[in-house]
Amino acid sequence: MKIAVVGATGLVGESLCDILARNMPSATLQLYGNKSVGKRVCYGAKWYTVLPTENILDSLPDVAMFMANEYVAKQYIAQLAKKGVTCIDNSSYFRLQESVPLVVPSINGHTIGKSKVIANPNCTTIQVAMALNCLKSLAPCKATVATYQAVSGAGREGLADLNENRSYGKLKAFPHPIVNNVLPLVGSLTESGYTTEEIKMHNECAKILDMDIDINCFCARVPVTVGHSAFVNVQFEKPFTMEQVARLLQRGCDILTFDQKDGSLLPMPMGVRGSKYVGVGRLVRDQTSNGINMFVVADNVLRGASYNAYEILQCVLEGRYE
Repeated sequence: MKIAVVGATGLVGESLCDILARNMPSATLQLYGNKSVGKRVCYGAKWYTVLPTENILDSLPDVAMFMANEYVAKQYIAQLAKKGVTCIDNSSYFRLQESVPLVVPSINGHTIGKSKVIANPNCTTIQVAMALNCLKSLAPCKATVATYQAVSGAGREGLADLNENRSYGKLKAFPHPIVNNVLPLVGSLTESGYTTEEIKMHNECAKILDMDIDINCFCARVPVTVGHSAFVNVQFEKPFTMEQVARLLQRGCDILTFDQKDGSLLPMPMGVRGSKYVGVGRLVRDQTSNGINMFVVADNVLRGASYNAYEILQCVLEGRYE
């Protein structure tokens, strides 16, 4: 089994390579990049040399996992798919294309079928969708989401802007300093006034959950290294009890609930960092309507990207949804 990882030396690419080395030690990895060509990296006691991305068209792996940007996805994935290579893409390029499944395996893995191109959702979308999916039986009709997103969502330069205390003139990832600050803008502004990140949440959740739900989203960047957080207000069509909501969440796949009434255990980014789990807590009934408030946290690099891509790969290899 030959597995190619494109963007192998980025934060998500490195995380994915580590997962593959630990869980699929017999697989042959092929690592590709642009800026890191020639770099030597070690995973699972094996050394690899990063190759130019264009070489992937000649090597024809069994599966190609793209942890790069939309430009790279557009340039290579369609060509590889035509040659029979299954491609899993972490960029936003294919996510809303009707013929391409947008997959969180525990929710809609059945949509993979025999697709040669499979899209990995946005990091914040994954954690919110996993929480909302637990509550499907209550017929959620609207969700209002406010995110608090870690700087690692902007890659290594985002981490450096925070860790090196960069200010104006030295910033690489953000337009304003992130140290001791909150930036109420993630992504690019569109004509509607919403950002590209906010629009992703709206569109991707609807496709993944396959239900009629309105999503209003506002995204902010906070001075946290790893771990996205989201306040989520969910409105339901059906009556419910808070005990019922708690039970549904507790039964959810890869959901950890933090619902101690004394506040001694809270859903926080540091509590799920380095894990595949989505933490949900601070469950409160919305006293203004038929809904609830909850706080949702996850490791954006692992749960929100690399591990979800790995789970998609497992579905493909096992052929469980064909």
